[in-house]
Amino acid sequence: MSSDRIVVTGIAINTPIGDTLDNVGNNLLSGKSAIGYWQNIDTSNTYSKIGGQLRGYDIEGKLHTFEGRIPDIVLARAKRVFKQTNKGVQRSVLMAMDAWLDAGLFERSIDPFGYGIVCGGHNLSDKYLLDQQEVFADEPEFIDAFSGLNSMDTDHSSSVAQVLNAKGFAYLVGGTCATGNVAIQAAINAIKVDKKLVVAVVSPMASFHPMMLHSLTILEAICYSRYQDQPAKASRPYDADRSGFLPCEGGAVLILEQAEHAQSRGARIYAELLGASVNSDANHLGDPSHEGQVRVIQDVLKKCNVSGEQVDYVSAHATSTKIGDIVELESIKKVFGAHAEKLLINAPKSLLGHTMWASGVVEAAVAIWQMRRGEFHQSHNIETLDSAVDLDVCAYGNVKKEVDFFLNNSFGMGGINSASLFRRYHG
Repeated sequence: MSSDRIVVTGIAINTPIGDTLDNVGNNLLSGKSAIGYWQNIDTSNTYSKIGGQLRGYDIEGKLHTFEGRIPDIVLARAKRVFKQTNKGVQRSVLMAMDAWLDAGLFERSIDPFGYGIVCGGHNLSDKYLLDQQEVFADEPEFIDAFSGLNSMDTDHSSSVAQVLNAKGFAYLVGGTCATGNVAIQAAINAIKVDKKLVVAVVSPMASFHPMMLHSLTILEAICYSRYQDQPAKASRPYDADRSGFLPCEGGAVLILEQAEHAQSRGARIYAELLGASVNSDANHLGDPSHEGQVRVIQDVLKKCNVSGEQVDYVSAHATSTKIGDIVELESIKKVFGAHAEKLLINAPKSLLGHTMWASGVVEAAVAIWQMRRGEFHQSHNIETLDSAVDLDVCAYGNVKKEVDFFLNNSFGMGGINSASLFRRYHG
């Protein structure tokens, strides 16, 4: 077995439709939507009133569920960190602990310099910062004493590293909505080049606030002119009446591990990660690029020595924008040729909404779950299929299919294109 092989040994996820992989996967198959009305965000001055939000999530209660399941020293570190950080960081720590536990790594003694943390995201504390600014304007002495530290995005990676005692490295990468695959690529390099044994790819939840949401609405990226009274129907990739994406809170963690190391400790292996690629359109705007998308998919297939005919399924970026959905399908057809008609494609954002920087990892997690189950969720809210859609986008129901290889697409504002490639693990 080549030490270059990388496998997924732990997964954690947290979305409005569940905080375990099984719950999220089963809710996707049942057609449960994450989209509703914003409750903890003041939408009085925003055009769009809807999105996906973790309402009333019991962070302290979740922390207590780890008692007796992880080493006391780890729980003590988590409790210490919780006293010094904001809710966003706490959610990242909880997901990382869940994934580490899922991978069975609390039971394994590893040199702390042999593993590390890649955190994918940026602008992760925007709402916290704006809230602190309001406090400061009213009474400077009442700001959070840790606000200077908590305002830094790296507080996510460093807090997770502290709790898991990861001393190999801990840093943050960003690439807007392509960030998940950017982080996966960074983790691949850490394992293959730096010879780390384990890397936790942490994708925190985006920090939504009214100004951000309103700005993206003015740019006509977010849905606002339709379906404000029917939130669950608003995210509709491939439908002729789609009118923009629906932002959603959600995050995930993948534990990536050197295959030989995972096998030696008898780890449960979810899937094999073959590779990832990222490129740039050299364009600071959010226009989708057919050329960039084609090239990044071709690149990941080439570097993984996988032919287009071997790919069975595509977890599409499919955000529900007028231009973006079709450009992605045209790019898929360009790369795969006649084989494109045999591909199964679905749109996780039709139910999950757009989890922004976390979407690449969130959607990789649910794609792995679907591959292992052999059943893929319907792309929802397609009442009138766009006439430009001529591939199988799971428009009419869940699909049962045996999948060996799948492609995970993520394209971000600022002209960042990315794709990762996974396969069923065969030992």
